[in-house]
Amino acid sequence: MLKHAAVFLFPCLLASCAPSMMGMTASTNDGLFLQAVAGSNLFEIQSSQLAVSKATTPAVKAYAQHLIDDHTMAQQKVTALAATRGVALPKMLPPELQLKINSLSSMSGAAFEGAYLREQVVAHQLALSVLQNEQMAGKDADVVNFANQQVPVIQQHLQEAQSLAPAPS
Repeated sequence: MLKHAAVFLFPCLLASCAPSMMGMTASTNDGLFLQAVAGSNLFEIQSSQLAVSKATTPAVKAYAQHLIDDHTMAQQKVTALAATRGVALPKMLPPELQLKINSLSSMSGAAFEGAYLREQVVAHQLALSVLQNEQMAGKDADVVNFANQQVPVIQQHLQEAQSLAPAPS
């Protein structure tokens, strides 16, 4: 009887241990977090590169360059974390973010700056939510530590975008 129970329970035991034995994948919360942050960084970098070339206000150009610098550094950290955990990161923007880049590309002047800053507010609100979720639900200490380090940076970016953005009409 015990022999039959062991034959039945052993595969179940292995199956329950498999996720921890396999490590992080793109399907784990930490892996999904790394992928989400990578996509967010790509958007911030690409949209801010547009702003550096298209914005007419020195403060918006400076803000955009600040975002490029910070999000490039964050992307390097995300890439290192993902590489050591076997998580594949997106190499290009998801279609909904590429559409936003395309829309921004077609604008100029004050219309561009207003749209760019509004997109930064929305993007940083979402990024902050994703980071805070990782702080609460993350399992990998290094990934949670990365989220902890990024929250104040993203909060600062959000506050800057809100202060630069034109008031809704």
